[in-house]
Amino acid sequence: MAPTRLHLAVLDCDTPVPTVLPKLGRYSDIFESLLRDAASKTRGLTKLKFDFSSYDSVLGELPTSEELDHIDGLIITGSAAAAYDAEPWIKSLTEFVKSIYISHPYIKLFGSCFGHQLICNALFSTPLEPVVSRDPKGYELGVQPITLTTTFLNRFGSVTSNPHSPKELRLQFVHADHVVLPTLPEGFHSIGRSKHCALQGVWKKGRVLTYQGHAEFDRFINGESIKAFRKPEWSDQYLADSLMAVDADDDAVWAAGVMLRFFLERMESRRTGSRVSY
Repeated sequence: MAPTRLHLAVLDCDTPVPTVLPKLGRYSDIFESLLRDAASKTRGLTKLKFDFSSYDSVLGELPTSEELDHIDGLIITGSAAAAYDAEPWIKSLTEFVKSIYISHPYIKLFGSCFGHQLICNALFSTPLEPVVSRDPKGYELGVQPITLTTTFLNRFGSVTSNPHSPKELRLQFVHADHVVLPTLPEGFHSIGRSKHCALQGVWKKGRVLTYQGHAEFDRFINGESIKAFRKPEWSDQYLADSLMAVDADDDAVWAAGVMLRFFLERMESRRTGSRVSY
């Protein structure tokens, strides 16, 4: 059997801060590096082959109908924007996500931070009941532990890179908006919660996976981002404490391995009809 091949399209929703961009490229480049690295380190995925394509969604770039025929999964990156902003590109991206979910059941949706919020806004918000808002508790910054739900652990297993707390996933964070969903629609599950944020992502088998945190961020990326995003009301001590929280071990490779296993869930090739399940 030939190695499985994934075609993933990354929708860039922002540009990394100036100190990061020349060293690591766009968020689409950073995600590609992360996922290739995770495949090489994840049992059963070392022979996985990739095709990556990227689109600048801020400029209105989105996959065409013809391109969608060859795409297995979409990755919606983080952004300094808010999922509820009235910018035309955000509205277009929101409608695009709705269309993918309704009309393209073979294409899986993944979102990180802003991407998590935009997917939830697209799928769950109503005009009278938006699900994305400013978090009254303020920012969640640095590496923070997520207590994973039993459902998520049963599907993807314990966090092997965190042997002392295998039910906790440690990720980098930089966000001030959150998704509030007291109950999830049928088939959707919470991935877990942190002390700061009650919904750290959603998962629906073979369709949707989101992370409020940033598996694609490391110490350098998040530290530089937090310094660039500093708000006038942040004291020097608050900034120092936040940067100290950034300088900690995380479970990004494990989380990226989960992304890959999700993209392969109930994967049925539209070209060969063969099934792959992880």
